[in-house]
Amino acid sequence: MEGLPFDIYVQILEQLIPSTDSDESILVLISCLKASTSLRTAASVSRLWEPHYRVRYTICDPAKEQSRRQSTGGDWRLMYLERRRIDLKTLDILFKIITERGSGRLERAREVNTMFSFDAWNVLEIAANYPLPEGFCESGAPPGKRPIPPHAVPIRFWAQMLLGAIARSDAVRTWGELTSNDTPQALELSFACLSSFFAYPPMKILYQLEELTTLCKTYFIEHQIPLDPAEFTSDAGKLRLVCSSICDFLWNCGFEAANGHQFEMLQNRFPHLFLTTHKATIPISLVYIFVCIAQKMGVMAAPVDFPNRVLAIVSSSHPDVSDIFIDVFGSRTQAILTFHDDIPHFLIQTGITATSMLRGFTPASSISMLVRASRNVLVPFYNFPAGAGAVPEHMLHTAFYASLVVNVIFMNDRGHLLNIMKHINQFLLDLLPVLVDSLAPLLNSRLQEQLAAHCKAVIEDEQDAAATSHPRSALTREVKFFVGMVFKHAVHGYVGYICGWNPSCAAAEDWIQKMGVDRLSRGRHQPFYQVLTQNGSSRYVAEDNIRPTCLEPADVRRIFIDTPEAGRYFEDLTQVDGRARFLLSPELNAAYPDDEAFGNRWLKQGED
Repeated sequence: MEGLPFDIYVQILEQLIPSTDSDESILVLISCLKASTSLRTAASVSRLWEPHYRVRYTICDPAKEQSRRQSTGGDWRLMYLERRRIDLKTLDILFKIITERGSGRLERAREVNTMFSFDAWNVLEIAANYPLPEGFCESGAPPGKRPIPPHAVPIRFWAQMLLGAIARSDAVRTWGELTSNDTPQALELSFACLSSFFAYPPMKILYQLEELTTLCKTYFIEHQIPLDPAEFTSDAGKLRLVCSSICDFLWNCGFEAANGHQFEMLQNRFPHLFLTTHKATIPISLVYIFVCIAQKMGVMAAPVDFPNRVLAIVSSSHPDVSDIFIDVFGSRTQAILTFHDDIPHFLIQTGITATSMLRGFTPASSISMLVRASRNVLVPFYNFPAGAGAVPEHMLHTAFYASLVVNVIFMNDRGHLLNIMKHINQFLLDLLPVLVDSLAPLLNSRLQEQLAAHCKAVIEDEQDAAATSHPRSALTREVKFFVGMVFKHAVHGYVGYICGWNPSCAAAEDWIQKMGVDRLSRGRHQPFYQVLTQNGSSRYVAEDNIRPTCLEPADVRRIFIDTPEAGRYFEDLTQVDGRARFLLSPELNAAYPDDEAFGNRWLKQGED
């Protein structure tokens, strides 16, 4: 391309296609920066880098992004290179988290969250979706364009854990601000943060609500419904029309009242799900969408923490326009409720007397809506459908975690704090950035002390685990099986994966008694195995109950969907003649240094 006019160079480079997860186009631009003066000058043009930046970096820390724009003068090339520097540093830390054991990985998670927060999001999202080894993919699926990096499976696991820690830390801080700044507009973001516990960033929820509002405005134009707040807020009839029309729009988009089994589903309690795959949902979720859209359209809307069913209230600054109550959930029958006729009927149905009526008619705070949403999870928690085709166990635990945190922050509930600590090993990287740095400052001194003590104990456990290995040469009792083996339980029939072992039962005495361990043929004096089951739960299993097995292709493809934690311990799967073993992650290889070779011999020799 030597000798071409500058404008032609720029036009050629404008043809480079932006990509979310490929560096091909960017590498071309960077190569041009190292070439001749003419090419270097052309490749330095800021606007060439803008589409690549916007496609690659969809999530950011808003304060850091503003600072970046100021320091670079809005030069998209410099901004891209700065984000790329953050990407490389984040990946370096991620690799250390994968290869190191102990509490060091907890500090590294804090480092990513403190230094980068959401600026690390996009690169971690790419890492969390690295291609899997061929054995875990659909049979006959075409090979992916991206190469499979070393340790792809544990990279995916720990990247997802880091994404969760970043999002949950932000959610906790956002909720903490509500105690001093709970405005009607705070509902949109604070409720969106419930989905942060599933590593779904709140800005995606806000974007989805913005898109819905744009569609709603188009719907209003098509149906000749007033869009000007100055017109409809001063006219009670027009304001009622606007409110009922928003309900009509929602139903037109597929948002509707859940019924029967739909009402009991966990998925209709979290925004990232009820905005997409579970639009048949519960009252509080429909009211949330209604209120967010209404506010964006200039309507003074808020939820009402009404008994039995959350309603919406719409107010007007005009003195002649009274408050309007909207039953979004029941709007197919009647959207607008009258104060004198419909509201008393609702109250009678819930067993509330007329003398206590007024307390339920004020706009609800964001805090009260979060607490109510959390109790919609905690109260029926053990009744959510489980098993095949239902809610995966890791999803239940995540929903439980989110709801516990809400109650700890706003209700100072010690019991819920203890429950968080019981489950924190499933969210290990949260320990410092979420619990210590974000949650602890929001608690009273008594709960702070208890949280600090629990976190200290977890850190010590991690340090002890890192200092411990289990070489087979040191065994005085044979351990027949090995980490990475796939087995079927001899009594209960479930399939699981061994991720740890002890030469004899290391459980507490009360567990030994409760589980009847001494009634086994070899009692407690036999090897016991830490295992993950196919549905994602953890078990401790006696060697007497271990039977080697293999996995069906459909089960192989679902391993990391149903049991995400398997990605922490395993990298690939080998199956031979009805037997199966996983290749071990760096973490398990360090903890059980002889088991990789032991398992390989077992697989080849076919010995029980």
